[in-house]
Amino acid sequence: MNVLFLAAEAVPYVKIGGLGDVAGAMPQALRREGVDVRLMVPRYGTVDPGKWQLSKVLDNFPVYMDWRREECQLLATPDGNTLFLENQYFFGSRDSIYGHGDDAERFVLFSRAALEACRYAGWRPDIVHAHDWHSAAALRVHWAAPDRAGLVFTIHNIAHQGAFVPEKWPLVGVYDARGPLNLMEQAIWAADVVTTVSPTYAQEIQRQEYGFGLEGKLREKAHRLAGIVNGIDMESYDPATDRALAARFHAGDLRGKAACKADLQRRVGLPQRPDVPLIGVVSRLDGQKGIRLIVEALQSIIHLSDAQLMVLGSGLHDYEQAFHWATVHHPERVANFIGFNADLARQVYAGSDIFLMPSWFEPCGISQMLAMRYGTLPVARATGGLVDTIVDRHHPEGVGYLFGPYETGDMLGALARALGDYRQRPSWEEAMRRAMSVDFSWTRSARSYISLYNWALELRG
Repeated sequence: MNVLFLAAEAVPYVKIGGLGDVAGAMPQALRREGVDVRLMVPRYGTVDPGKWQLSKVLDNFPVYMDWRREECQLLATPDGNTLFLENQYFFGSRDSIYGHGDDAERFVLFSRAALEACRYAGWRPDIVHAHDWHSAAALRVHWAAPDRAGLVFTIHNIAHQGAFVPEKWPLVGVYDARGPLNLMEQAIWAADVVTTVSPTYAQEIQRQEYGFGLEGKLREKAHRLAGIVNGIDMESYDPATDRALAARFHAGDLRGKAACKADLQRRVGLPQRPDVPLIGVVSRLDGQKGIRLIVEALQSIIHLSDAQLMVLGSGLHDYEQAFHWATVHHPERVANFIGFNADLARQVYAGSDIFLMPSWFEPCGISQMLAMRYGTLPVARATGGLVDTIVDRHHPEGVGYLFGPYETGDMLGALARALGDYRQRPSWEEAMRRAMSVDFSWTRSARSYISLYNWALELRG
């Protein structure tokens, strides 16, 4: 099976959010299952052809959009599995991926050029798999092609839809439409199968609370809507081999985790106390991630418990300032790192006892899986992929703590349960071992996507 895999970002080449992690990892897992996957992304100015040993495989092939003709080039990695679409004006001259005034033209060009590149290269995909609105136009454009491929569209975050003024409709070859052009909506309409990154999120986005205006379209498509939980790189994120950690540990021997906790406390300026629970946060500091609840709960955490708190992330200025204020006034209890550091993130996952993730909505979430991989039990809101990956400790096989309403008091209630259980060391350590043993590998996800591709092939047309 040949799969054209389209995304605006992919690790290790370029990453802004979770989409980059998925687009970098999923094609590799699919290839291990025997699928011929060609990952295609734009070649932004930050992607250095020399660093990645890119070679040109197509030179100056034409791509038509409305009245204009653009010339594009196609570059490939040495193994030929990752392809970069190059257009100097729309991509090569830009260091930032998103947020340009001509994003409609840029990403429709990317979508059209991806299809044209396959035609010029003589490679025919059985499946075109587009991710989020940036590659959505490929499905709308290819939908009417004779003997077309199966069309699969994955929604990573429905809050970002690619909505543009009505004058942009001709970019996708439509001249009589009225109202704004919404690229995500068009992909949902054209796709044979729509997927999200967790089963619970697939249900949530059919409701007004989470659908961001597309809930009606998704209810119409419910019979072709599926949710598949993302995976993580179980080899890279392995506390038994992770070189970023002060000590190694695994489910059979947890002693190294105490050394990781002491090292994290030392690094961030917290007292090295093995007896108090350390709460970790690694997150964007914005509304979606539930940071408001943490900020509102700071005084309660400080005055009603002996727990320490370490926050790593950046985002809204008010949230950054709130954590800075708490660190200045309670340096023995709160620490923060505003920004992002990959090694420090691993150290927070490994050195914390509890991981706090009170998201307003969470399509899948990766941080909770990484935390559990390192034996850190999550406290999270019962939404999206958090529900699908965390079993509450009310159950015998529980590995974390879930709360329902998006309220500060409900979050504090779940956190209080965790802080109480932390003192029960035998049962706490048993829960740690269960969390570390959960299979979050991409192999599981890849096999689900292969079944879904076969379903799309049956449904196409």
